Amino acid sequence: MAGPATDTAPGDLFLQRVRRATRNVLGNTPLGQQVVALCEDHARSRVAILNDRAGGAAVVAVVGATGQGKSWLVRQMIRRSGTRELIASGNNLDQATEKLRWIGPMPPADLDASSEEFLMCPADQMEPIGTPYLIVDSPGATDDRQRIADVARRALAMATVLVLVVRRDQMRSHSVTVLNQIGEGTMVVPVINAVRDGDDSVAIDADAFQSRLRKTAPASLIVRPVIVADFDTVDQGEDQVGLQAAQQVASAIEKAMVENGQAGHRQTTRLNVLETRFRSALHSILRDRLPGLSDAVQSLHRETKQIPSHVAESLLGSGGSLRAVVRSRLRLSLMENTSAIWFPYRSILGVLNLTSGAWDRLLLSLSGSLPSLIGTIWAGTRNVMEGQNAASEIREGLLRRSNAAIDDRLRPLTLHFRSELSKLRQDAEPGDGDHSDSAVASLAGLDTLQEESQRIVQRCTDAASWPAWASTLAGLIGTTLFWALLAGPIVALYREYLSASYGVVGQGSGVLESFPHPNFSMILTSVLLSLLPTAVFAMWVVAMVQRRGKVHAVETQIRDEHHHVIGRMQSDGVLRLRWDDPLLADAEFLLSIGLKSMPGDRRANDLGSHDLGSHDQASNHRPNDQSATEDTEV
Repeated sequence: MAGPATDTAPGDLFLQRVRRATRNVLGNTPLGQQVVALCEDHARSRVAILNDRAGGAAVVAVVGATGQGKSWLVRQMIRRSGTRELIASGNNLDQATEKLRWIGPMPPADLDASSEEFLMCPADQMEPIGTPYLIVDSPGATDDRQRIADVARRALAMATVLVLVVRRDQMRSHSVTVLNQIGEGTMVVPVINAVRDGDDSVAIDADAFQSRLRKTAPASLIVRPVIVADFDTVDQGEDQVGLQAAQQVASAIEKAMVENGQAGHRQTTRLNVLETRFRSALHSILRDRLPGLSDAVQSLHRETKQIPSHVAESLLGSGGSLRAVVRSRLRLSLMENTSAIWFPYRSILGVLNLTSGAWDRLLLSLSGSLPSLIGTIWAGTRNVMEGQNAASEIREGLLRRSNAAIDDRLRPLTLHFRSELSKLRQDAEPGDGDHSDSAVASLAGLDTLQEESQRIVQRCTDAASWPAWASTLAGLIGTTLFWALLAGPIVALYREYLSASYGVVGQGSGVLESFPHPNFSMILTSVLLSLLPTAVFAMWVVAMVQRRGKVHAVETQIRDEHHHVIGRMQSDGVLRLRWDDPLLADAEFLLSIGLKSMPGDRRANDLGSHDLGSHDQASNHRPNDQSATEDTEV
């Protein structure tokens, strides 16, 4: 037997989780047994799709409701072989079989004699479809309906191509739709059987039939139906009608296999459809049997989807705090891009950065105002403390806010959820429902979110910062402005100093009074007069760097990127609620399956609550035996 063609680990792990949650939450109750049975049926279907029992050959499953003539069609596909005589239509009880019948040049792997049989037919005696293949004939009708349903599902799961046979007068039967749904994801060749001569509306009805099949099974490839005439109403005999039917069906199968691509793609499609149908059926069962618990978990599920995003967005804080962070990082980037050689312009930038929000007092302090100087020092100290507090709030405040939000929004819902769960679990110990002081859940992924947030803020502010050449040009202008204004006193002092030095060294006069004696107030006044224009220029540079439009644009970009990262982390399962109570986690997981099922939820409910029986009571002589019945157990 060939191994699986795809990685089955994700599907197997999901099934294991469902089984474990079912044992923990539902125990050995009838509902728990029903869910376990659904899991086992799903596991068997997965194995049937993944395992290639035909040794690489295509599997053509001929399916249909009772009395549609599918056994007659199988005989036409192998009409050149004597094996056709061994295929009875099964309209008599002694001819009926519960076994799955394989027909082809070689038997399938791991043939189960209790439910399967193999009929040898050489490949050159089968109608050619362009590739080696095996025909699978579904079992006929018996009283053991569940056994027949299991065998019929096995045929549908293994099939490469489904040949869906339906009589002309039963095209609107609900069983046709269900047969197509169970085989969804594969290739389907509809065969409309027993079409009487002169039936002018058959073409229109065939198009409508094909459209209905495509709506009920959008993942399947539905080819145009093959029309098979009723040989009792046409001039041609049964042999000639059968020959034409076999050739048309074989051609349609070959065309469908070419259009539907590689086997791996078909297998993946069928696994995805099977998974969706299983989730929907499981959700339908639990919703119908546990309405109170299902409503409670839906409310809980909605909140668990909103809380991570709500808490994560609080990481950015209000608009004012985020804009303050952006301005601070823009000023810091300006400082980093300004070289230390631009003295004292760079030192002034550092002072302006430290005294943000108190520049008016800073200018007054330069004029000698003592209160302004004290206020400036206090503002700088406060800015340093606020920066430290903000960093601490980012590290510790997010966890505190997340715990508070989870407790406020989830505790009432979890108490209601536990109350509904206790009604189901009759074997709960006294006091199991008292969880008023226990933690509800915790938010996982906060550390990763903080790291991502820091990278986002750093990247956005770096992109909006002044380029290095602009910072260098501003440093050159600021430094030149300062030294140009201070050049007069400095040049005058050095001129007198150099003249006195020349008199002492060159002429030997040695008079100390000839050296300049500037007083400190003159030097301080000169420095302050030079610093003031430089400081004003530096203020203009900082104001341009952190102007309102730029800060607003950076804030918007940061928030947009945070929304994207939060959504991605939630979809990847990094940012999620982690339940502290294992029983609560299992129950929430079990009842949350299928909440986002496909639109045809009613369809999944029908599939989950009915059995499929593919019966064949057609006549041994022709496909339109009037003894056939329309009703099919589904």
